[in-house]
Amino acid sequence: MLPLIPKISRIEINPINLSLLKSFKGKRVILISNHAEMTEPYVIFALSRMVGEEFNYLTAREVFEDYYPAGRLLQALGCYSVIRGAPDRNSLRATSEILVKGKNWLVIFPEGVSTGASDVLMPFQPGIGQFAFRAYDELTKKGEKPDIFFVPIAIKTFYIHNMDLPIDRALRRLETKLLPGTDQGKRDYQERLVTLGEAMLVSKEHEYGVSPQPGTSLSQRISTMKEVIIAATAKEIGVEDHPEHILPDRLRDLINTLDQYIHRQNQAKDTEESAKVLRERAKMLRHSLDTATNFMALDHQYLELPMTTERFLDIVGLLERETFGKRRFWGQRKAVIEVGSPVNLNDFAYQYRASKKDAFLTISRALEAKVRNMLQELSQRSELLQQLKKDG
Repeated sequence: MLPLIPKISRIEINPINLSLLKSFKGKRVILISNHAEMTEPYVIFALSRMVGEEFNYLTAREVFEDYYPAGRLLQALGCYSVIRGAPDRNSLRATSEILVKGKNWLVIFPEGVSTGASDVLMPFQPGIGQFAFRAYDELTKKGEKPDIFFVPIAIKTFYIHNMDLPIDRALRRLETKLLPGTDQGKRDYQERLVTLGEAMLVSKEHEYGVSPQPGTSLSQRISTMKEVIIAATAKEIGVEDHPEHILPDRLRDLINTLDQYIHRQNQAKDTEESAKVLRERAKMLRHSLDTATNFMALDHQYLELPMTTERFLDIVGLLERETFGKRRFWGQRKAVIEVGSPVNLNDFAYQYRASKKDAFLTISRALEAKVRNMLQELSQRSELLQQLKKDG
């Protein structure tokens, strides 16, 4: 399926990194990975075969419901669901059982939101330590050695062919939809991308009744739209917004809350009809938050980074996702996997006994820093790959 759906022709991993992973065979391992788009889970499915270990995958409930009947296949491959942001006791119990038995490795994507921007890492959710320490406590009570290892990995994809023609086709398809009757083909790609972004932004400003002041920069207008969407959604569902928090955390909190409405069991006070109406309303609001997510990669900080083929097509993909409902992958790619130094849960046991919350946060930040550093190093290879293409 790799060459057909995510268009991955090959997977590369340094033999030393692969040997490191294989050295943990038979141990309790939690793989922690970035997850910008649909590609990373496919790559980790393949990694399971390369390492020779069975993996279980903590997967958002929506994946099983939105992609039926593919969800049944995912279950067969070792995936099981969690309702994001909810006290999902069934998921917590299943996760603890997996770690206590130690038969299969566990895979967690701790960002919680996929932005579609492969060079961006969202802040990790602190709950990843909770799963591990629950198993740790059970193992300790049984008198077993409670070694549980977090192994951070970073995955980055690179196009392996010249993408000029696919880029032009993708831009023309978007221009036909967003800028009908105009011919942008003679302008350079960067100008066309910015023009398309502005056209989509104008459409959303009109939809939400936002009138920017003359002279307002594109980045300021994008920031305003994200704020408007998040504030409106928080008000709609009666959740307190925290403007002092970073935008990704605010967005993720709202997504988690809406997922609880969408996937919760009917409450005693709910009629079947009222529960259905509530779920449908939550799904609509959830879609509006997808718009805020799509705008995140149009942020000026991302646009001002060196415009590699990968980064450019990330942004094109977000425009496609907002305009057509899904993104395309326009050419074959290779996926490169980097493995970071493992983290032993035992190293945080003392802090855990003093303050569980602090221990969870410390583990989350440590793993996030490792994955972020590896991802940044991988992203720098895009510049070299691009230069090689020009030289060739």
